[in-house]
Amino acid sequence: MRRRHRRVVFPALDAVTPPLLDEVWRPLVEEHLEAGSPCGWFEPAYQAAVARGARLPWHEGAAHPWLVDWLDAPVHTPPGRRALVTGCGVGDDVAPLVAEGYEVTALDIAPTAIMWAHQRADERGGGGDGTVAWRTGDLLDLEASLVGAFDLVVEIHTVPWLPGVVRDAAMAAVGAAVAPGGVAVVITELATSEAERSRLPGPPWPQAPSELAAYRAGGLVRLALEHPPAESEATMEVRGTWQRPTGTDPVAPPVRPLPTVG
Repeated sequence: MRRRHRRVVFPALDAVTPPLLDEVWRPLVEEHLEAGSPCGWFEPAYQAAVARGARLPWHEGAAHPWLVDWLDAPVHTPPGRRALVTGCGVGDDVAPLVAEGYEVTALDIAPTAIMWAHQRADERGGGGDGTVAWRTGDLLDLEASLVGAFDLVVEIHTVPWLPGVVRDAAMAAVGAAVAPGGVAVVITELATSEAERSRLPGPPWPQAPSELAAYRAGGLVRLALEHPPAESEATMEVRGTWQRPTGTDPVAPPVRPLPTVG
């Protein structure tokens, strides 16, 4: 007799879903960073969130409004309909791409995140039916089949959750996935000064503005960098639009400098 697998019950991620306590997920970060595994803590953090009926710090329950706004009025129209969402988490930023008619690949290193995202999409009819390719994969070890494969790459707040030692590799991978003529939309958190950046313990670790040069080094050209008026805050959210010029070939990113768990 075949045993039936029990369906995992994932938290609803609504207004009453509690956050996973810092004392649960932060030790996981420290443990894996000390072991040389900068991304290894994501899967156990997702498992802990599911077990406790909680949300992780980056779970909003809805698509980022700056992505929705960009899709309504693109800085530059992608040449085709193939889209990649890096660090897709529970899939919030996938739904508006599906609604716009994109063929979406959603990538995350945590298998639990992919299962959670797939189930949420199935429940709301936004990609659980096979219209989205849900893939477990490591951005720091990008599969060859993903290099240069996408007209639009969406990267939202994945990089700030990575330590500095692997950030250039992550940004190189984002750029490598962009096809000639394609576009990358990057939403991240920048520190307003080096003093503020060194003061914030992280994760997330806000980026220095100079770090964004890694996208240019990967062959992308910046079309826009948008943000609200500068205030007296320690960090500032920004949205960048980058393009790989037509006629230039993407290059597979270098081997990651540290191992990860995948």
